[in-house]
Amino acid sequence: MEIKWMKGRRRAAALVGVLLIVAAGIGMTTLGGVAADNPFTANDSSTDTSTPSGSEGATDEEATPADEESSAALSPSTAEPDPEPSDDQVEDRPEVNFVPGVRNFNISTEVFDESSSDVEDGFVTPGEHRLLRFDMIIYNEGDRDAELGRPEDHPDLFEYSDSHGHAHLKGFNNYVLFNESGDRTGVVRKQTFCLRDLYQTRSTANSSAQFDCEYQGISAGWADEYDASLPGQYIVIDDLPDGEYTLQATTNAEGTIDEKCDDDNTVRVDLHINNDTVTVHTSQSHYVKPSAC
Repeated sequence: MEIKWMKGRRRAAALVGVLLIVAAGIGMTTLGGVAADNPFTANDSSTDTSTPSGSEGATDEEATPADEESSAALSPSTAEPDPEPSDDQVEDRPEVNFVPGVRNFNISTEVFDESSSDVEDGFVTPGEHRLLRFDMIIYNEGDRDAELGRPEDHPDLFEYSDSHGHAHLKGFNNYVLFNESGDRTGVVRKQTFCLRDLYQTRSTANSSAQFDCEYQGISAGWADEYDASLPGQYIVIDDLPDGEYTLQATTNAEGTIDEKCDDDNTVRVDLHINNDTVTVHTSQSHYVKPSAC
């Protein structure tokens, strides 16, 4: 009986000791794996009030694996990154796509003096010249507007045209004449251009023009055209003998504007030149390069 009493007394003393430890350890948040009330802890269990000022978000080195897992689930840095777009999604992204067209060929002999605006723009030298004129059309067959903005904001891309009275995009179009053997004839021309909305080509496009030569670009489903009669819209063929030729016209020749693809930026038309007449051999349906995108 004495032994049993002593054991009971020891158990009671041990229990009192435990209670004293609990009372002194008021900052503890767990006891035997069970959460204990702590008046100094915010209601948000994810907030660590023991973190020193200026070190918010620091990792608790004594955290249990369970605490670490919970903290990781709440940490934005451990969230899975957005998946990379698939090839199909990239292909479906709205993009610009220029397609060129040429038409209305004619030959004329014209005289330019030193004060001519064509001479000032560098299109031709003073004197009499034989010219092959034609219309140049640029279609935006893509589903995104090609927006360049104000030329004064991009002086590296534009130059002022005296003959047209506004800024032109440098070297945007490129014309090359090939002979019957497929060799270059030496007739090559880089043509500056003002990009604008001239006429709508797709019924689903914007119903009104957005761009002009003051704020340049071509809307999706719209086209711009340089008429054959305009200053500089020609190539000089002074010493070119009569014969069979191919005109190659390329738009966005220097890749100034990012496009969906550039496989359809060039159109080729077969011509027969005889004195002051030009006959087009290529079918009219091929005056415009079909879109390859």
